[in-house]
Order: sequence, then C-alpha cells, then structure tokens
Amino acid sequence: MARHRFTLAALATLAVPGLDVAVTRTFTGGGEAQHDAALLTDRAGTHLVVRAPVDAQAGARLAAEHRVLAALTPGTRARLPFAVPTGVGVLPAPPAFVTSYVEGVRLQPAAVGAHSPLAGSIGRAVAAIHELPSAVVDDAGLPVATAAECVRAVEEIIRAADSTGEVPLELISRWTAAAADGALWRFRPVVVHGGLAAETLLVSAKDDPDQRVTGVLGWAGLQVGDPARDLAWVLGLPSPGAAGSVLETYTATRTGGSDPAMARRALLYAELEIARWLLHGVDRGDDGVIGDAVRMLEALLAAVLEDTAGDLDDEERPPLTVDEVERMLDARRQRAATASRAPVAAQASRRSAAE
Repeated sequence: MARHRFTLAALATLAVPGLDVAVTRTFTGGGEAQHDAALLTDRAGTHLVVRAPVDAQAGARLAAEHRVLAALTPGTRARLPFAVPTGVGVLPAPPAFVTSYVEGVRLQPAAVGAHSPLAGSIGRAVAAIHELPSAVVDDAGLPVATAAECVRAVEEIIRAADSTGEVPLELISRWTAAAADGALWRFRPVVVHGGLAAETLLVSAKDDPDQRVTGVLGWAGLQVGDPARDLAWVLGLPSPGAAGSVLETYTATRTGGSDPAMARRALLYAELEIARWLLHGVDRGDDGVIGDAVRMLEALLAAVLEDTAGDLDDEERPPLTVDEVERMLDARRQRAATASRAPVAAQASRRSAAE
C-alpha cells in the first residue's frame, strides 16, 4: 500500500531538521512503482520532493542518486543549460530522500518534432552533459569505464541474454558481431548521464514557442562511459525527422571530434534494452515481463530479417545524415508503441524513475 502524503511529509521533517511543511500534495511524477512521493511546500514557499523507496533495490538507486547530486558542484551545474535537483536531506531508516523541486513537465516523446526548438534543446542538453570534465566523475569516485570496458559490459549482457534461451540466435549473432567490430568502438569515453530517457527530461510548457529542456532527473548512473548510451532512447522518438534533428544538433554542439559509429552504437544499446528487460523479468520470475520481452524480440527479429532494423556493421559509413537516420527508423516507427516500453521499463528496474 502506498504511503500517505502526510506520512511522507513526516519522514521529510525527520530527514531535514527544521523543515516546516505548510502544504503537502501527492506527487505522481513517474515513480513507476519504485517509490512513493509527495510534493511539499514549506512556510517560505519553497517546493521540495520527498521520495520513499518501495524496496531495497529502489532504495539503493535513490541513495546512489543522492551521492551523485552531492558531487555536482555549483560550478558543474553552471555548465549545464538546465536545472538539476539538489539533495536536501536523507533519512536512513525508514529510508526517505528529500530533494529540491525542478520546474517543468515530463517530456512526451510525440511532442518532439523535426527541426523543432525542443529537438534542438534535447541535442544541446545531452551534448552539455558529455562536455563536462571527467574530473567531475573521477573526484567523486564514480565509475570510469574505458572503451574496452564498455565493450565487455555489452558482451556480458549478450551472454546473459543468450543463457535464458529466449533470444533468437539471429539476434545473438547480430549483437555478438557488433561487439566484435573494432570500428564500432573507436570512441573517446566522456561523462554520461547513464540513464537518459524521455521520463528523465523535464521541458517547458507546450505553449512555449521556444519549448526547451528545463531539467534533467535520475542521476544515479552518472559515470564516464560511452556517449551513445545517452542517445539510444532518441531513436524511439515517433515523429518523422525528430531523431535525426536531435542527433544533428548534438553532433554540431559537441567539441570532442567526430564519432562516425555513434548512431550505430546507439542502435545496439536500444536493442539491448529489450534484452535487459528480459533479464529483469527472469531475475524476478515475472512471466508477464518475460512474455513482453519475447514479443519485442520477435518483432525485432522480423525487422532484422526484413532488413529494416538498421545496420550495426557498416564500419566505413560516415556520420549519419538526418535523411539516413529517418530511412533507418522508418520501418521501426511502426512498432514504436510496443517497443518503446522496453527502454522505460528496463531503466526503471535499474534506477529511480523521474519525478
């Protein structure tokens, strides 16, 4: 049973000594059943969010996020064109986490149009994260992965997925070949969010003519790693031209040099999210999740066999243009309503969903 907002407010007052709550509201900003949450307003009119995890796994994710938020100094935050929550207080037991409230509404993928201000803002927001100095992660003792370690992580997912017996051999072969393709992994690791998805982005109101990203949430996975991880979700944007516009702006904004294989690695990560969803179902013994993942794997296999899933192995191809990205995604867009559940659900199983 979900905890009442007054119970959550009481936990917040224990986590933040001196907090004087004036108004308490139920907060349903995308917890995906990982935590209970309430929006609090203190006597000074300041808004705060309190979250209480539903289990130990969710608690570990919230604790990891608070450690990251503490590591994001004012100087680091000033480099970002959007707001990031600030950790305000933590209650060890029963666990509760209080952060500042970030203005904005959760991104609706269908709202991102080709060449729209929002598409450009998303591209610049992701690029800004990737332009952060690696010392931000290093000094905080957060994970730092080399390109070779990123490949090994992908290989581990493939082996684990293969061991379930639920993944078609054609997909295992496709992913294994991509992992073995040296040209695909010639990139410079950068600071990555590690869990970017539509539900982690807050944007201005839809009636804003210059709609933009106002905040980014869900920072538990901050690390140095493969920038393509943060772009995998973009390939699922349903509006024609949207994914290409985001990638085009991202590439133009980055100063770290060309990465010809970026889009193909992002496609690989997007496909592997279905494998992660399958593994999540297996780990929990949830036949519903397993069945959902199997259906999405079957749809992906059909696209691969029809040669409409996109290429993972063309090492000579230059950076994809907007038109090329759209041709790659056109057939996949027909399955977006089903397949888009996998990245969201799989990421929700690994970290706290956005508020």
